[in-house]
Amino acid sequence: MNPAWIGAIGSLIAVIAAVKPLRWAFRLIIGTHEFIAEWPKIRGAIAELRQEVSVIKAETQPNGGSSLRDVLHRTAADVTDIKTEQARLRAQMQDCTPERKKPDAG
Repeated sequence: MNPAWIGAIGSLIAVIAAVKPLRWAFRLIIGTHEFIAEWPKIRGAIAELRQEVSVIKAETQPNGGSSLRDVLHRTAADVTDIKTEQARLRAQMQDCTPERKKPDAG
């Protein structure tokens, strides 16, 4: 076989072996470029998310009456009051109602 052909085949194999890493590097460069181009939009979205999270955090911290947490605590206290009143009324009803006699099976 001609040494020129051997050199050409070796060069072709080297090029084919180098295509995959070059393709990976090209995709990496393109992806990085797209990310950098979109960075201002990403920063804006992050700022909006931070603002929304701060609003949510404010609603979950007790502030003396208007937060969701305060409403939850008032609702829980109301439920406790209702249960207590219901138990008291149930006890009064049992005190006022005479027990029924079971008919004799006899």
